[in-house]
Amino acid sequence: TAPKERHYRIHYGATGYSYETIFKDYLAGAEEITVEDPYIRAHHQIVNFLRFCETAVRITKPKRIVLVTSFDNTEERDEATAKLATIIDSLKPFDVQLEVRENARLHDREVRLSSGWTVKIGRGFDLYQRPDDWLQVGANDLDLRPCLETTVDIFPTK
Repeated sequence: TAPKERHYRIHYGATGYSYETIFKDYLAGAEEITVEDPYIRAHHQIVNFLRFCETAVRITKPKRIVLVTSFDNTEERDEATAKLATIIDSLKPFDVQLEVRENARLHDREVRLSSGWTVKIGRGFDLYQRPDDWLQVGANDLDLRPCLETTVDIFPTK
């Protein structure tokens, strides 16, 4: 079935909302993915971005992913850039080019897919509660991890 426009709220503590669950129907056929999120800088945010990239590679194998983000200072930029360079290298064997751009004026978070869809999650990729312990169920399987409260809007790109 063709994907449909959707608008919904994820309630605090809800489970069943991995990146695959949210994005799967809309990623099909997306050769280019643009992620605008000013908060891909702290380690856990970069790990979440990596998880999204893994989901995209598994579902649609895009040719290109563009990440537009921002940094508060040079130290933060240097640290994040080094980690993102590792992701860039790890995507190469899958023939996926990751380009990282900086835009200090960025505020909203959205993912634009060349398949014709835009996905806006109020909290960006940071929609999961931190596990009490990294050895508990849900630490790795995001469908089993409790979420933070947020909204999801999926609509055709204008």
